[in-house]
Amino acid sequence: MDAVVPMIATALACGDVGAGTQQPSRGIVLASRACLGDPAWEAVVRTAATARGWSIAVCGLSDLAQVVGPEPLGHAIVVAMPGEAGRAACAAWQRAFRAIDGDPFEDASWGIITGPSPEVAMRIAGRTEPVVLASALGTTPLPASGFARAVWFNEGVQGEVHRLEAGAWKVESRGSEQSRAFAEEWSADWADLLFTSGRSNEMRWLVGYAYPSGRVVPRRGELWARDLDGVETPIRSARSKAMLAAGNCLMAHLRDEDCLAMALLDAGGVDQLAGYVSVTWDGRAGWGCARWFLDEPGRWSLAEAVQWSRHELLARMQRSHPGDVSRVEQAFDRSARGDFEAACSAWMQAGQGVDLAGRMGALWDRDAFVLVGDPARRMAPADGERRWEGGLAWRDGEPWFEVRALTDQAPAAPPAVHLPATIRDRIVPRNDGPWCVTDSFAMLLEPGPWQAGRCWSVPLGRAAGYASDPTKGTR
Repeated sequence: MDAVVPMIATALACGDVGAGTQQPSRGIVLASRACLGDPAWEAVVRTAATARGWSIAVCGLSDLAQVVGPEPLGHAIVVAMPGEAGRAACAAWQRAFRAIDGDPFEDASWGIITGPSPEVAMRIAGRTEPVVLASALGTTPLPASGFARAVWFNEGVQGEVHRLEAGAWKVESRGSEQSRAFAEEWSADWADLLFTSGRSNEMRWLVGYAYPSGRVVPRRGELWARDLDGVETPIRSARSKAMLAAGNCLMAHLRDEDCLAMALLDAGGVDQLAGYVSVTWDGRAGWGCARWFLDEPGRWSLAEAVQWSRHELLARMQRSHPGDVSRVEQAFDRSARGDFEAACSAWMQAGQGVDLAGRMGALWDRDAFVLVGDPARRMAPADGERRWEGGLAWRDGEPWFEVRALTDQAPAAPPAVHLPATIRDRIVPRNDGPWCVTDSFAMLLEPGPWQAGRCWSVPLGRAAGYASDPTKGTR
């Protein structure tokens, strides 16, 4: 069938695929027996469940699949006390959420609610209202589209600050390192989003990367910016905000109640934090999340961007080295990259150079990037330019995924759609050619040449019997 434009219209009539409306609505709040045995933390669990109308389950890593059961799960919150959500635990939760059913992909959108105290966790658990991220503050370039106000401090050029005015960037050169000015912008409490990169660990984050700079440091839930002269400026922000630490090492490592991640949740006012629980060197998960989140502003929330980035990473791993998808390398649980590479070299036989480095990077990032916060809470920029339209469509009672290019510029992240639980028993999974189709999502992974007006379509209920040209389909 050559003409698929009417089918695209049908898909659009089904709803905005960017709003996440296709996901199953069932949710669950999980906690350990120790967490539920502490009255203050039990209150956090019950607040999270009541606010969302979800059930509560006592759950450990080993019994997640049994607790969740066979019914499709849309979202899950893991409520964790300090000490329950370190690097090893976060990686294990990643693997557990991929192992609920038989495919290698994540079977629910999930996040961790915690804090340096139950009061901080309670604040995060009680907030469910969507937030339009209209203003952004960062240390790495921000896109002008999607934000009414934005400022980013150049981590590569000392003293250079970029401000968005009337849709265009104005560059200010101040001649000195700007850690104090950055802290003051944060505490002015106007930013809805923090978008960051740079050198960091669990206890400090350098505002500059290519030059000597001050640092942001935690202290028992508080945040301070300490400049090169040792002068400290407090950071205090109550505004509900999201933070994407796309290029920072260890920014989301919930090591203990006094680490940087905990202070970001407390004094920093961060309700959703997407970041690494490890050092980052490949960067696929963090910058991949940024592509999904910011390339077409408003299409996906931050929580959705985290999950889509993992789906894409796993889909590409499945194509190139399927044996790597399910492999667990315990050396990941350390923050050092060398131990991990040494362990991988013992079994990575095929491929050298770039191929070997790519395999190691994908395996590392697969378990290294997490969402701290409520995965069902929509925190996203205002809607911006769209490079494609489409979604789930029906032809003669058969579900299809259809896409039409709106511009000559290809999207940075592949077109994708969540599939409703009601059609999961009809889906025939595949991951070849242009398409990756699973029981919960479909993705146009390799579209080939991209130009405005070009269309792609694939039947979801069969893996064969349609034309090899991805722009056409047969009934």
